[in-house]
Amino acid sequence: AVVAVAVAGAGRECMNQPCNPCTPKITNATVIEAVPGLRATVEIIANYGTCPVTYRGYQWQVKWGDGVESLKNISALSPEQAQHTYYSPGKYNVTVGYCAVPFFCCESCTFLSKVINVNS
Repeated sequence: AVVAVAVAGAGRECMNQPCNPCTPKITNATVIEAVPGLRATVEIIANYGTCPVTYRGYQWQVKWGDGVESLKNISALSPEQAQHTYYSPGKYNVTVGYCAVPFFCCESCTFLSKVINVNS
């Protein structure tokens, strides 16, 4: 099962600045899957959601379900891909996030999660 959630920092104050960011949206074209060899891959496809096309300041993140996280700051919205190698086979809950981050401690994210079965 795939679960999508949006989390926003709207209405908060951070560093004496209001936190009211836009929210990008992860689309159904996003792929989270196990691949042979104790590995997994994600292809994160997002659209602008409530963000204007001219917005700059995004971050994508992947929690691989084994305590490891991948994170990348990017200026413009774009498809992103990441791979991960696990130490052992098993079921892992992989969560991807795509966030608008106008400044430190202010973000608005959409998350998508899927349980994958990793084999050797």
